[in-house]
Parts: sequence; C-alpha cells; structure tokens
Amino acid sequence: MENIATQFKSLANSFSKESLALRKEALASFQKLGIPTTRHEEWKYTNIKARLRQEFSLLPAESRVNKAVKNYIASLPPYTYRLTFLNGVFHPELSIIPDLKGVTVCSLREAAAHTGGIVEKHFGRLVDYSQEHFAALNTAFVTDGAFIHIHKNVAVNEPIYLQYFFTATDEYAFVQTRNLVVLEEGASLSLAEDFRNASNIDVQYNHVAEMYVGNNARLDVVELQLEVSNAIGIHTLESKVNRNGRLSAATITFSSPNTGTGQSLIRNNLTARLTGEGAHAEFAGLYFGKENALIDNHVLIDHIAPNCTSNQLYKGVLSDEATGVFNGKIFVKPGAQKTNAYQSSKALLLSKGASVNSKPQLEIFADDVKCSHGAAIGQLDENALFYLMTRGVSRHEATQILTYAFAHEVVEHIQTKPIRQFLCDKLRDELHLNF
Repeated sequence: MENIATQFKSLANSFSKESLALRKEALASFQKLGIPTTRHEEWKYTNIKARLRQEFSLLPAESRVNKAVKNYIASLPPYTYRLTFLNGVFHPELSIIPDLKGVTVCSLREAAAHTGGIVEKHFGRLVDYSQEHFAALNTAFVTDGAFIHIHKNVAVNEPIYLQYFFTATDEYAFVQTRNLVVLEEGASLSLAEDFRNASNIDVQYNHVAEMYVGNNARLDVVELQLEVSNAIGIHTLESKVNRNGRLSAATITFSSPNTGTGQSLIRNNLTARLTGEGAHAEFAGLYFGKENALIDNHVLIDHIAPNCTSNQLYKGVLSDEATGVFNGKIFVKPGAQKTNAYQSSKALLLSKGASVNSKPQLEIFADDVKCSHGAAIGQLDENALFYLMTRGVSRHEATQILTYAFAHEVVEHIQTKPIRQFLCDKLRDELHLNF
C-alpha cells in the first residue's frame, strides 16, 4: 500500500483539480479494502490474490506499437469506426473516429480537457468504489480511455469498436483502462469492447466502463475477450437505464492455450440499475475455458423502478482443468412492482477436471413480480452423441456439433449483425467445424 500511495503522488500533478478529490477518495477506499481474498463472499471462488503479481506498477506503461499489434489490427474486420488503445494509451493514428453530427467520440483525456463539464458530471458516479476493490483502484489511477457522447435522438448506424491491446512490460504493469458512455434521450448506439493480449507472456489489466442510457435510448454492448491467454483481466461494467431505455450486453470469453506462467484469469462484474419505469436490461454471456483458466462472471440487475424487465442468459464450456464461476443476482427494491426478471445459467463440462461454481440469487422486496432463475451443470447427453454416431459421425465430431448447438444460443442474442456473424465464424473455428 505504501508503494501504491507513492505512485499516486507521482501522478497527482497530471490529474485535473476537478477529479483529484474524487481520485483521493477512491485511493482511500482501495487502501481500506485492499486486494480481495477468498474470505470475501464476492470472491469466494476466485483467488485473485494468488494470481495477481504482488508488486506491480500503476504508472503509464510503454505503448510502442510493435509488429504483433500491427498484425492483430490487420487481421481484424474492416471496422467503420474504432478507437485503439495500447497498454491504456490512446493511439489516434490507429483509430477511425466518426465525424457525425451530435456524436462526440474521443479519448477520455481529451474529453476531460475540452468537455470537462459532462465528464465531471458522470465520471466515477456509477461505480461504487467504496465497496468494489478494483473499481476503486481504477478510479484513482486511470489516465486515459474512451469517451462517447450521443446527443438527443441521434442514432449511430454503424457500431463503434474500442480495441484494447496489451503487451508485457519490464515494470510488471497493471494497466488501468476506462470508458465513459453517455446516451441522451432517444439516442441509440452499438458498441464493442475488444481485449487482446499482444504478447506471448503475461499481462494484467483492470478495465472499468460507466454507461448511461437515457429515456427511450438504446445501447447494445458486446465485450470480446477472445485473445486473453496469459492474462489477468478484471472487467467492470456499471450502467444506469432510465425510463423506457434498453441495455443489451453480451460478454464472450475464449481462453487460449497458455505460453506464459499459466495464470489466466478473467473476472467480469456487470451491473445494471433500472431507475426509470419501463426500463429493460439483458445480459448474455458465453465462456470457453481451457487448461487451468478461471473465468468468473458476476452479474447484478437492480430493479429500482416499477414495470421494468430483465433477462440473464449465461453458458459455459469447460475442459481440461478450467474453472468457471457464475454469480447472478436479481434485486427487486420496494416499490418496483410489476417487475419481470429471468435468469438462466448452464455449463457444459467436457472433462473430469473441469468445474463450475454457480450461485443464482433472488432478493425481492416487492409483492407483485414475476422472477425466476435456473442453473444446470453437466455433460453432453449420451443419447444425443449416440444418435449422431449411428449416422456415421465420429464421437469427437459429435461432441463438437452438440457443443456448437449448446453455445450458439448466446451468440444469437447479439443484436449487431457484423459482430454476430464474426462470433459465429469464431465459434466454428474454435470447434473445428466446416459447415
């Protein structure tokens, strides 16, 4: 903690006067909370302290664009709009920024300098850094990120991609990245956050996104964690949905074989607060775990206003010694009558060493609601495998086909067509299917 405090002092002069007080509060919260252990209920199944480097740098890391990063960018689809970050530093020369009326897209640092009023109004207001360990650390130390502001009744027809690349550094960097997205009344946007390890060795990062969905606004978000081997990544999404607003968020995680120390860990904290009548939130997740990867999804939908709806659908496929965690909570506040909320979590275990810890939760303090949850963990149906094998399909191919059918339901929930198609292709490649 003394080292962290020293690093904060060295950065303090680079923070604006408006944000410095907030950052000091967040730092004090982190010093009080510390790195969570398995004694913390919310981290019961995820021993982050054992995997995270005990000595790390929170100062801005080297962001030189290397060949691996260029190759990654060249292999990606031709995105219409994108913002590219390397180790948390914005690279405008690798970005394609939309020039649209009523749309502001830039780095968070630039937004704070030129549109400081709206950044000051929203930055750090959604995340609960008094309780969330890594949200507190991020709020204290983040130096850059993405800022998106969509004005009233403006629709952005093409998705905006936020690309985050990470490379290993000699300073054992713990990179802090941040997004701030504000949709005014009647606005609509499709957004993708893409995280990739551009090194063959270990990286670690901590990402926080705050998203405001105004009255009658619509926000579709896809979080892509497709190249996260040799990575410890913590993702926090905090959202507020106002009257008749709609939020749809999908998190797709594929762990790849490790080439580093084998300490792959992804933790996703997703929260939606439905504060206006008629608001809707939909969270979907698909995760593939291999080797000894640990993939942890924590989801909370907080029904505050009446006549709101929500849905959660999470599916996992675990093999080798991989571990999955799902903790999904539906919270219905007093007065949130006529709430409809549903939750489903299913996991497929393809090996004896794989495991999943599932914890569905309902906390209801209103009496006129419809809420349900279901959780299932198991292996493939032997009868279904046998049926395919009697048609000349090998057991391995039958396993891949049934796994595809199991996982594809989540991909179908993605609203943005190019991303949905990209993930269908990725899913077939992952399972070595040719159809």
